[in-house]
Amino acid sequence: MAFDLKAIARELQGAPLASPYPLDLSAAIINDTFRMALVRPVPKKQWDGWQQEKPVLWAEQMGMLAHTLAATSLRAETVRALHPAFDAAVGLQRMFELIEPLTAEMIRSNRFRQEEFLRKWISCVGGRVEGEKARESKQRMEQLDYRKTLAEYAKAEKARKSEAAARARLLREAAQREAQARGWRE
Repeated sequence: MAFDLKAIARELQGAPLASPYPLDLSAAIINDTFRMALVRPVPKKQWDGWQQEKPVLWAEQMGMLAHTLAATSLRAETVRALHPAFDAAVGLQRMFELIEPLTAEMIRSNRFRQEEFLRKWISCVGGRVEGEKARESKQRMEQLDYRKTLAEYAKAEKARKSEAAARARLLREAAQREAQARGWRE
């Protein structure tokens, strides 16, 4: 099933989130989406377990998923894409692992993070992006991956610190050589 990513993104931009969704409401919206697709919803016991073991970020992400499903055509397209054998708990677990570093505010305010969020959901439910080949979708996902961006930033920061330390060492050595040379001249 192909998802119209551009239309969903426009709808999400036009449906601002006034306040975070409570956990119970988020779970109900997500489970209702699964029920509409004739997929067995995630049991309450599983939701409770996730709530106990997951960080606060998980609740934000779940709230954003619920908001996106409720406010856009993502819900209808998800229902069309899912098949009854889909394991909702496994799919959701995968989704939350894939979007781990994203906060609700990042998803809400940054178009790249929104696109990453939507693409990861589409992938988790076995869909594809309309008008894209699998290879193109994979490349775009790699470009958007926030974890990759964080890793590149950490690598650049490490290189910057290493360069600064090397520069400081060279300055100390130059100052030491100058002091030694001054000693010979005096």
